[in-house]
Amino acid sequence: MNIFLFGATGGTGKEILIKLLERKHQVFVLARNPEVLNITNDNLKIIKGSIYNPETYQNELSQCDLVISALGTGTSRKPTEIYSKGGQQIITEMQKANVKRLITLTAGAFDHTDPATQSFIVKYIVQPLFKNIYSDMQKWETILENSTGIDWTIVRPSRLMNGKEKGKYRVQLDHCPKGGRKINRSDLAHFIVKQVNSNQYVHKKVAIAY
Repeated sequence: MNIFLFGATGGTGKEILIKLLERKHQVFVLARNPEVLNITNDNLKIIKGSIYNPETYQNELSQCDLVISALGTGTSRKPTEIYSKGGQQIITEMQKANVKRLITLTAGAFDHTDPATQSFIVKYIVQPLFKNIYSDMQKWETILENSTGIDWTIVRPSRLMNGKEKGKYRVQLDHCPKGGRKINRSDLAHFIVKQVNSNQYVHKKVAIAY
């Protein structure tokens, strides 16, 4: 399958890329600084450019069957539009290219209807600390809910950790599995790559944690 991956230079994005290549998918990656990836593979094409300059990647996107967005802010907690504005750009280009399937990442901690967000730590420390990021994630989810012609899946991970793939984790619609507080990026990537050949969570939000 031909897959376009946004955000491949981030921690989660790189894990997704590695797993896609292991499964012999043809992967197109957009990067401002391609040398950061340090990955070579016959099935990988790295495109130097910016999400806000679609002319740099329109041709490759039109060749794809599916788009995965692992866009994020890295360690920055400053106000951002990478999810909402960047995501809207992805949708616009997908519609032009007649590509319908999108898998994207947000987070589980900003949904105030989730019982897991009512703990002291989440409510009074995590949410205020990441309020700029969570606000933009919420805008992105709203954009997707109001979009037409896009078969989206939103994956909401719990706290992201680095570590070896365990192969065992829990998933649940909308809200974090009870008691779930973290997930390794490697297992998150495993779940996302599984969705490439699945329609189980189309037009659904799915939370993931150990």
